[in-house]
Amino acid sequence: MTQHPPTRPSCTPRARRALPLALAPLAASALPLTLAPLAASALSCAPELAAPPRSHPEEEDAELADPAGAGPELHIEPEAPLHAAPPVLRLRVRLPGASLEGVDPARALVVRGKVGAAHLRQIEQGELSKALSERVVPSIAWLDGTPPGDLTLTVAPLVPLAPGETYAVASGSPVFSHHLQIAAEGSPPVLPRIWPPPDAGASLGLGVWCGDAPLPETIAAATLEPSGPAGELRRGAVEGVGARCLRFEGELPPAPGEADELRLVGPPVAFEGEPAAVSLDPRPFALESEPLPAVAAACAPDEVPLGPGCAQVADDRIRVRSADAPLLWAIAGEGLDEVLALRPGEPFVLGPLPPLSPVELAIATVDNAGRVERRTFSAVTRAPMPHVIINEVLANPVGPEPGQEWVELYNDGDVPADLTGYVLADVGGETELPSISLAPGAYALVVNEGFVSDDELDPPAPPEALLLRVPKLGNHGLSNSGEPLKLMDGGGAVLSRSPAMPEPKAGMSLARVGPRAPDGSAGSFVTSWPTPGRVNIMNQEIP
Repeated sequence: MTQHPPTRPSCTPRARRALPLALAPLAASALPLTLAPLAASALSCAPELAAPPRSHPEEEDAELADPAGAGPELHIEPEAPLHAAPPVLRLRVRLPGASLEGVDPARALVVRGKVGAAHLRQIEQGELSKALSERVVPSIAWLDGTPPGDLTLTVAPLVPLAPGETYAVASGSPVFSHHLQIAAEGSPPVLPRIWPPPDAGASLGLGVWCGDAPLPETIAAATLEPSGPAGELRRGAVEGVGARCLRFEGELPPAPGEADELRLVGPPVAFEGEPAAVSLDPRPFALESEPLPAVAAACAPDEVPLGPGCAQVADDRIRVRSADAPLLWAIAGEGLDEVLALRPGEPFVLGPLPPLSPVELAIATVDNAGRVERRTFSAVTRAPMPHVIINEVLANPVGPEPGQEWVELYNDGDVPADLTGYVLADVGGETELPSISLAPGAYALVVNEGFVSDDELDPPAPPEALLLRVPKLGNHGLSNSGEPLKLMDGGGAVLSRSPAMPEPKAGMSLARVGPRAPDGSAGSFVTSWPTPGRVNIMNQEIP
């Protein structure tokens, strides 16, 4: 088991029952340490690590302590050379002749950068300097094997390691260190784990990782370590749905009374040795919540039930509102193969679908305890219609305000949109838009009358951009502090929204990640470089 300095969240796992090992304090002024509370986030055990300085005074002239000869032997899983290790890995150290009393997994650390003799003395004494503590990578460690055979100490980082960086695995009992370098390129892509959700997992028997591309079929034995359930890795978020996902299904749950102490890691890699090899996000499994079953949402008059959620059927899409619990949705049919991890009540959009056509969908939902419920959904889509959305907002231009502010509209539908009577509203009032037709796939910029297309300060709109000039945009211009905007039709129905966001840097816009990203979803908008009258480019996203 590994325990990190008290200033950081604990990621200490429960030791295997056959190896009752005491926790060792690591901080200079250490007090008795306890296990992290159940409600602690798994992601809180993975803080962003500051890069170590190029040199530390305490390691100047220090001898590297890598053992030689018949000492501890380091092996990487999956198998790789020490100079080109993958970012997601387990470090297995064989300890010839070691006794249980002589090995303390709590003093086994992964450290960014090199480790010298002075660092090893700190680790051995359980007194880490601030500089060394800041370089410790969140990890868990455990022992395998029993004397008289050799013991193996395994250390598993809980975050992917940085490509091209040097790391050390170091121990204070027994004292040793080994160095390795992460490959700068060519490592398998890392599949993010989307289920169970951070802070809300209530099962150690199910995990789902999803990427951007379809994966090959697989059935492979797997175990959550150090003492979790055995099971299998299979393609799909649920059986038959989610070709770009892998799921772990555990065969046996942990024993009662033990699960609350466990921090478990899944296998580091899938399809090992194949061209399609992928690494699996090492975020730990833990019980962080009570089971939260999906209670069917109460649907509005213009909605119909879809699984435990509610839906509005349109022409080439279905807008869905999830139930009031965290849920994993897996949806197949009509060319769809969708897997979505959603917060309580979060909306999403299904499409494209054929307009004026019957559709049949297979719906599976998974709650945070791993329970799967399957349903079917039938509907007839409507005739083609316009879909005008707020696509991007520049409220804080580099140029003069409010003259160079703009709101970008986009018609995501298949027919022209007549903007007669359309209104753009902020907290200060409403601005009626000019009566004009917005073609399918076309952009329009709502701007003040004095707007200059190219002021040589902000990115210019293309010459063909449609400018909708209004007497004033917003009550006193658009607020830099991030006020919400609404686009309404002539009847007062809200067609699209953009959220209130923290004040962006001058010259940065608020951009929708995709035309069908739904209003009300946390990830639908990001801060980005402005792209007036053009497709939003998300690789320009600014944190």
